[in-house]
Amino acid sequence: MTSAVVSAPQRPSFRLSATLKNFWIDILLFMAFVVDMNVPFTGIPIHEWLGIGLIIVFVYHLILHWDWISAITQRFFKKLPANNRLKYAVDLLLYVDIVLLIASGIWISEAALPQLGLSMGRAPFWRGLHHMTAD
Repeated sequence: MTSAVVSAPQRPSFRLSATLKNFWIDILLFMAFVVDMNVPFTGIPIHEWLGIGLIIVFVYHLILHWDWISAITQRFFKKLPANNRLKYAVDLLLYVDIVLLIASGIWISEAALPQLGLSMGRAPFWRGLHHMTAD
């Protein structure tokens, strides 16, 4: 007599498409940024730690879009539609703003970096830059 082996049906593996992954990362970045902007709601410690977390997601976002960034950068001064040039310029300005926001936020840290044993001291220039780039 032969016995049949009955196995559970295999479920197809679930994978997000690149577009869907980009969409959810963009949503995560946007929502975290909106929460992080409201310092009276979060308080300084959560504001700073959430900001540090945003750095990680921001770098991951850049890595995901690196092919597009390098392709558009190479073609920027060649044949490129005006709307793509405008999008690139806006993205570049936003990138510079975020880098300045991150750098100044690290420099003026009152909670996160002191908890790690690092302190940059009082720096009115960096505080002003942080507030200017955040607005």
